[in-house]
Amino acid sequence: MLPGATAHCRYAAVPDNIYRRIKNNALCSNFYVAEIGFDEESIYSPSLTNRKPDEYLLFYVAKGRGSYRSKRSLYEMEENDYFVMPVRLVTAIQSFPGETWTIFWAVFAGDHATDVSRYLMGKDFKPKKAKPLVGRVAQFNDILHHMDLMDNVENLVYLNSRFYSFVCSFKLKVLAARIHSKKDRAIHTIEFMRANLDKAITLEQLASRAGLSVSHYCAVFKKRTSQTPMQLFTSMKIQRACQWLLNRNVTIKAIAYSLGFFDQYHFSKVFKEVMGVSPKLYKKQRSAKPAISQIEGY
Repeated sequence: MLPGATAHCRYAAVPDNIYRRIKNNALCSNFYVAEIGFDEESIYSPSLTNRKPDEYLLFYVAKGRGSYRSKRSLYEMEENDYFVMPVRLVTAIQSFPGETWTIFWAVFAGDHATDVSRYLMGKDFKPKKAKPLVGRVAQFNDILHHMDLMDNVENLVYLNSRFYSFVCSFKLKVLAARIHSKKDRAIHTIEFMRANLDKAITLEQLASRAGLSVSHYCAVFKKRTSQTPMQLFTSMKIQRACQWLLNRNVTIKAIAYSLGFFDQYHFSKVFKEVMGVSPKLYKKQRSAKPAISQIEGY
């Protein structure tokens, strides 16, 4: 094994000829990966030399601690921290002296690269906290697999679409998997909401379910999801209503009562606030389109 290498590391970089094809492809040019890697329990850091001026670096610490320097500022990172910034602004990355870390990184570019960076980081370069997601590792492995097969348009389009999803996962706030939601009392109430869409659940009931005061529950829930509990519960009800409205044999009145609304008029008002159209118009618009089973030749 080479000095400094580990038994658990993966890396792939886009060759220059493929890089040029990506930049000129209408489906890839807005956002595309140039290099991606993973290193486990080592002191390795990605090389920052000879990078293109329009490229950005995404760096994520899955385990361990370290630091990075941007211009004159030094920032420390710990488990589940990440940062995104132009590669040209990063002058050093390293694990803490005498310690190893497990890291993911990717270099990317494209017309939307700056917008993605601002979306993930906001207005500063301080490290941000990401939720650990099992699906993120699966996305990473899938991207690497297709980078080995990148010498055709289909794989180029797919791997860059997959990479976009991978990058955006770092801003994801909700712990969707039930196994994780049980560890977070506020998030666990989402499953309770989903199981009781037919009821008029109150904020007090949800807070009690979480074992928190109403004010504390609302603060924690909004921090996790960027929505209030009742906003999310209402949105879930309306999404279920949209599903039922596709059935021509189910009346709007029946849907309203089935979702715990006071009456059809209250339901219609809330539905329009969320969806922008009345349930009657929504039903008419969707009913005008043939069902998949009715499409000739399907």
